[in-house]
Amino acid sequence: MKRLAIFLIAIFLIFGLYSCGGGGGSNSITPISASDVSFSTDNGTNVISESNPPRSIVFSFNVNTYAPSYNVDLYLSRNNNIDNNTDDYNFYSTTLNNRRGIAEVVLGNENSGYENLMNYYGGKFYVKAKVSTSSSSSWAVSNSPLILKKLWTFAVYMDADNSLNDAALGNLNQMEEVGSNRDINVIVEQDGKYSPVNRYFIKQGSLVKLQNLGELDMAKVETLEDFGKWIKDNFPADHYFIVIWDHGLGFERSIFSRQSRDLLEDDNGTSGPVDLMSVPDFAFALDNVSKILGKKIDIVGIDACLMNMVEVAYQIRNSTGILVGSESAEPFEGWPYNEILSDFENDLENDTNMNPNIIAGQVVREYVKNYSLSDYPTQSAIDLSKIGNLTESVNGLAVALLDNWDNSTVVTTIKNSIFNNVQRFLVSSSDNDYSYADLGDLAKLIYQNDNMTSDIKQAALNVLDNLTATVIANGYNGYDNGSVNGLTIWFPNTTIFNINFGHYEQLDFANDTKWSKFLYNLTH
Repeated sequence: MKRLAIFLIAIFLIFGLYSCGGGGGSNSITPISASDVSFSTDNGTNVISESNPPRSIVFSFNVNTYAPSYNVDLYLSRNNNIDNNTDDYNFYSTTLNNRRGIAEVVLGNENSGYENLMNYYGGKFYVKAKVSTSSSSSWAVSNSPLILKKLWTFAVYMDADNSLNDAALGNLNQMEEVGSNRDINVIVEQDGKYSPVNRYFIKQGSLVKLQNLGELDMAKVETLEDFGKWIKDNFPADHYFIVIWDHGLGFERSIFSRQSRDLLEDDNGTSGPVDLMSVPDFAFALDNVSKILGKKIDIVGIDACLMNMVEVAYQIRNSTGILVGSESAEPFEGWPYNEILSDFENDLENDTNMNPNIIAGQVVREYVKNYSLSDYPTQSAIDLSKIGNLTESVNGLAVALLDNWDNSTVVTTIKNSIFNNVQRFLVSSSDNDYSYADLGDLAKLIYQNDNMTSDIKQAALNVLDNLTATVIANGYNGYDNGSVNGLTIWFPNTTIFNINFGHYEQLDFANDTKWSKFLYNLTH
């Protein structure tokens, strides 16, 4: 840990300083300047991480007057303004007995408070130095920031500029119960119904407001992309868990029948139609965020209704490792963030190489545990590295059904018995829309039905096998055993098909499989 502490000062060394003096009289300390303060290190980076600490660092400064002792205080600050020290964090202090001239502090032999810094702070900081005697002092601040890189960044994109404003406040309070620690940054970009977009670093017991961005449209691709850039520039990590928080409707047209988009409802303070984001736009934004981060997003959680569809999972396959979300509608309160973060942090203390699959599975378990049978919760974690195989198997099922569409027994059974008995989820009560069917239950009903041909049965079995391999964790309450399997698929009646078919054809899944062709035959 002392080696890590050393690195904390490395940046103060390399990246230059500007200064401000104080005090007066013959015994004053000369204001510190870039020529007066020097550092040396064997590590030339301003990103601090446990995997990349320097072996040594020396802090030295010049004074032009003799004093029996000098006090040296080093601070971490979110600003580089010497006159604004409100939130500065003192991480190192020492007293030097010295003659007139050069003093040196070898921080490798001192306690620099690195542990506290990593536990309670995160993001981008500047280093400030104060050298003082009983009668005078001088300040310096680094020109370049210091950035703490942690193991994980848990980032929530919270669009509550709608009917979910109160739920957002409740979830922020839950996050605050746990907060960030030495391994995890917990950060939020939150838009409220009655407030602008604010960015927060979540400490245990407090929300640290970092930025006020004014009014933004959270449903725009560029807003989500800028969120990714903020994460990369200020909260770099080995792994990223990004949560999309808002209303959701799977892929289908409109939330509350307003316009043809699918998630992230933003009222924007206007009296006109709300803005919403389509699934293709969502995938495009995540692709760009992944490029900004320089890697796939380890986990994308969607704290919104109805988003765990095979069509949505396939659409974001290129940017994301794991998708966590719900097949059904979610309760107003959403995820239990206090329990999720508590499990997350406790387990990381025991396993610093924690597998993202484990973290995703914990979200599923805590979510389902938090809601009773009456809430009918569903939650699942999906391995998107295997979604391509699952999609190919669904295409195989569609092809087998189409090849046998001249068999009246097959057609009648699909249109009646299987269509009416598969596990479905309510999409819109106003339209009596139950068009999202559980993919596993659908494949099971087809496989077990004696009216199906052998090739259809084999194709359905392939879907079940690939679905099992793709679903990392699955949980639910209040449904028949085995009827909820982690992903839904579009299986509409004629009315809903006709309304949404043009929108459906924009999806990669519709273009890369024969499922939309099968649905056309089913509904006509």
